[in-house]
Amino acid sequence: MSTVDPDVPHDPWAAHYETVMSLSFGGLYRQMTSQTLAEIDRLVPRDATILDLGAGSGRMALPLAQSGRRVIAVDRSTSMLAALRHRASLLGPEAADRIEVRGGTIDRIPQTDRVDLVLCVFTVLAYCLTEDSLHDTFRGASGVLNPGSPFLLDVPAAEVFQSMEIESSEIIRSVSIDEVEPAMYEYREHTLLRTETGSVEYRDAFRLRRWTLDEVREALGASGFGGIEDVTERFADLGARYLVARSETVSPTGG
Repeated sequence: MSTVDPDVPHDPWAAHYETVMSLSFGGLYRQMTSQTLAEIDRLVPRDATILDLGAGSGRMALPLAQSGRRVIAVDRSTSMLAALRHRASLLGPEAADRIEVRGGTIDRIPQTDRVDLVLCVFTVLAYCLTEDSLHDTFRGASGVLNPGSPFLLDVPAAEVFQSMEIESSEIIRSVSIDEVEPAMYEYREHTLLRTETGSVEYRDAFRLRRWTLDEVREALGASGFGGIEDVTERFADLGARYLVARSETVSPTGG
């Protein structure tokens, strides 16, 4: 059994993360997932190896493994990774064996073989709180990609950083997101979730940073990516700009 770390985002509610997000965002949550999977189908074949940064409890890793891809799932939260392992075990051995779980932060990518695509979506960039962290994330992605291979990422829009209140027969969720300094936000959550086995209550708190599209483009260029393509039109009304960046033949890390 994993130990919850209150200093790691989402650790207190990792086992219920997918349920809470589905109850909170419903069809939009499913749309974000399906459109991202469709974009990945455009970018790489079914036998590709994908590095999923901020993999969480497997929102992308599980369907990607079911599609035939090998997935290296990286996340900072041990509780999230425990939830991912449990959910993967329910897929059956063939798909589960295609998922490799690695603990680590996205700006310090664990050593791995070259991959065909790096994935960094669903507001994961907002957990990079400094310019150094952002640049290290991009340099790590560039260093692990096969030359010319794609990096799919999203840049959350300002409206994503909004407080919200949700109440239904299944969930009472209160999320406050307050700007404490320019582009830096304090996230606080208190949620009561009613499950078949009883009620679950948790609290969570951490910081987020909002990056501009120009800041992200500049950091990508400085980290060995060229030919940055804006593919947001394929992700309509999802609250973010979506980019596909291609690694150069030689990465700045010499990888």
